[in-house]
Amino acid sequence: MRRFKLLLILLLSLFLSGCLTPPETDSDTPFLSGIPSPTPSFEDFTDRLFCDEICEDTISLHYSLATPDSYGISDIPITLGSVWVSVSPDADALSYYEQLLGYDFSTLNEEEQTTFRVLERHLNLLLSAPSSPYLSELLGPVSGFQAQLPLLLAEYRFDDIADVEQYLALLPKVYDYFMELSDFEKKKSAAGYFMDDTTARGIIRQCESFIKNPDENFLLSTFGERLSALDLPLPQETEYLLQNQNALYSYLLPAYELLVETLNECLGTGKNPYGMCYFDQGKEYYSLLVRMSTGSDKSMDELRQLLSDNIATAYVTLADALSSDSSLYLSAVSPSFPETDPNAILSYVIRQSEQDFPFVDCGNYEIKYIPEPLQEHVSPAMYLVPPIDRYEPNVIYINPSPEFDQNALYPTMVHEGYPGHLYQTVSSLSAEPNALRYLLTPTGYKEGWATYVEHYCYKYTGFSDTLTAFLQADQTISLCLYALSDIYIHYDGYTPEQLSVALAGYGFPKETSDLIYQTLLAEPTSYLPYAVGFLEFLELRDTAKSLWGADYSDYRFHSFLLEAGPLPFSFLKEKLSQ
Repeated sequence: MRRFKLLLILLLSLFLSGCLTPPETDSDTPFLSGIPSPTPSFEDFTDRLFCDEICEDTISLHYSLATPDSYGISDIPITLGSVWVSVSPDADALSYYEQLLGYDFSTLNEEEQTTFRVLERHLNLLLSAPSSPYLSELLGPVSGFQAQLPLLLAEYRFDDIADVEQYLALLPKVYDYFMELSDFEKKKSAAGYFMDDTTARGIIRQCESFIKNPDENFLLSTFGERLSALDLPLPQETEYLLQNQNALYSYLLPAYELLVETLNECLGTGKNPYGMCYFDQGKEYYSLLVRMSTGSDKSMDELRQLLSDNIATAYVTLADALSSDSSLYLSAVSPSFPETDPNAILSYVIRQSEQDFPFVDCGNYEIKYIPEPLQEHVSPAMYLVPPIDRYEPNVIYINPSPEFDQNALYPTMVHEGYPGHLYQTVSSLSAEPNALRYLLTPTGYKEGWATYVEHYCYKYTGFSDTLTAFLQADQTISLCLYALSDIYIHYDGYTPEQLSVALAGYGFPKETSDLIYQTLLAEPTSYLPYAVGFLEFLELRDTAKSLWGADYSDYRFHSFLLEAGPLPFSFLKEKLSQ
């Protein structure tokens, strides 16, 4: 199931060999922890699948589990995985599906039945995937491997010396992986699947920024900070510092130089300047990406209608708000939030939200800032998902770039922190979910929840009802228009000119439309998990109000969602109706 893509575990949920080494035997006999069993328990079966996934690369394993030994995982080769394995159709999916159907659904307990159905849905999607590996793209301005890797390395936990040595052994593997990545991009280029030149040049600039001023690279300083916390003898610490510096200069920076060289070499070879639907099987592949990323089982037509309807409703809200207060626009452009310091915002919202959200003790968390070389290419903020067996450390990264208003961090901290990603993640992990089920959480659930609470928590700002409605409607329009445009480009085949005509009806000038087109061209489906997930939560809330009547409260609804845990939205709707 190599499409789990745990490696890019920062907010995005986009993943060689199994993690356990059974004795040689008949390949049709399943094994768990090296012990032969003709009919392993369902829990053993799902644990094996979980281990298979997170052991495909060292970073996934390290970020997923703080104590791999508790899952029987040890002596796993240090690797970043295989590019070709990750982009190829999953050869194991059919075998896993057949094994899954070997279990009598009626004999499973309620939690196991839920896991069965979630896994069945996921495997069915994998089995419907188009066969061409060239439809996959591992590079991207925000979610690409080259963009995510530096932060993943900067936050690599050093619990003990073994982690330090594992990290140092991993760095030389970066160059090997980038060689394979470069080979993949060259083959994509030869097959006519290379990215558009504007996107490629942006990634080139990103890589050049990272390798500029090597003596000041943040992976030197962050390594030293994590190392000092172990309180090692000075000679040993010095030796590790030198090894890290040598690995950076010998492997990591040359890997990015190789990628720059490769992308420059491939410039001008892309045959398709438009959306994914213009590639052979591209429309089918895009539809699959949408379902996997959003967690929604709505058809493309239904999604298009859902987004359009909510945009229209939000525009009516904007118009009504402006008609009732002509000065509202000035307040909305630069709202005065009750707190502007990140830590103060979280403390404030925790207090204010007690009547609407069950309290979750999120323990220790740390707020850090995106290093300057990466600021131009990453989001305003991001939450780093902790290991599932410890759910600490929790780190929220803020992008201090002047491009983002640092006085308007309130919605950002709600989204990334409380009651957003931090809150939802700690709540889910503290319930000790089936590990595989947590691994299968759709991005649309996570980002939809964070967007929903960001929208919801405007009620705690002290703004007037009119200003609150205006800001919420503005957020809805922005998200939904980007998501709708994504469908227009990659499913409906809109050209830049066609998108410009469509967005002109919403008041967007051509320059803005062209910028939106280029952004979405580089990162297909990037906005859909936010927008669709958010709207699915709103639909669930409406359903709950209808079902519960006078017994409805936002607190009860939010409690239901936390107790149900992360699921595809159709499953949540079923649970709500039970």
